[in-house]
Amino acid sequence: MSDGQKQAVTVALITILALLLCGGGVIGAIFLFGGVADVVETPLPTIDPRDGVLIQTVLPGSPAAEANLQPGHILLRLNDEPITSPELLTLLLQNMPAGESYTLLVRDTAGEIRQTTAVRPAEPPYLGVDIIDLPRTTPNPTTANPTVTSSPEINLPVVTGVVPGSPAAGIDVQVGDVVTAVDGQAILNGAELRSQMANKLPGATITLTLRRGEETLVKTAVLAPHPDDPQRGYLGIEFQP
Repeated sequence: MSDGQKQAVTVALITILALLLCGGGVIGAIFLFGGVADVVETPLPTIDPRDGVLIQTVLPGSPAAEANLQPGHILLRLNDEPITSPELLTLLLQNMPAGESYTLLVRDTAGEIRQTTAVRPAEPPYLGVDIIDLPRTTPNPTTANPTVTSSPEINLPVVTGVVPGSPAAGIDVQVGDVVTAVDGQAILNGAELRSQMANKLPGATITLTLRRGEETLVKTAVLAPHPDDPQRGYLGIEFQP
């Protein structure tokens, strides 16, 4: 190779290296999500503090599991629509044609924003996650900075006993079932379940949402009078914590 050819090759290599260094910002926007490289366009979209719902659990074999969503991830956007509540996510899925692929923008447990895709199944139109609303920023009158309300402890109550002949036994609540909601309101821990049941009267009809293995069950029970206080409603379960 002549000196002129060597010089031309050297210049070309230097030019390529400079282009790679300048393109570092684009390369840094490529994330690995479930083994698939997804590109989040730079600059990243502005995320409103009101956006996002927190994933508590992911059902095995669900669209969420196939999209590699995990507990602790925060769902921010479905396609271009901000997700501001669990109800809105359900509505967006219901209004989508069966079999359609869609994009989810997610903040992972490390705080990084990632992108993944899922497919809307035929029936039911579900993602396969238990989700709760996030604590929202609220104005602090003493400072210019917003404060964030603290998030309650998440430690879902697990049924450890069912009283024979009780309303719970009548609707086939089983030991090991996890209580995730009462009357459509998410239950995050045993204290919240006790608080919900303390306000129920005998004869009241309640709806329990339970997780049993990979299944999510919705059951309706009519409360009986409590053995220790006839003025209180009684379901007939023991649970931890």
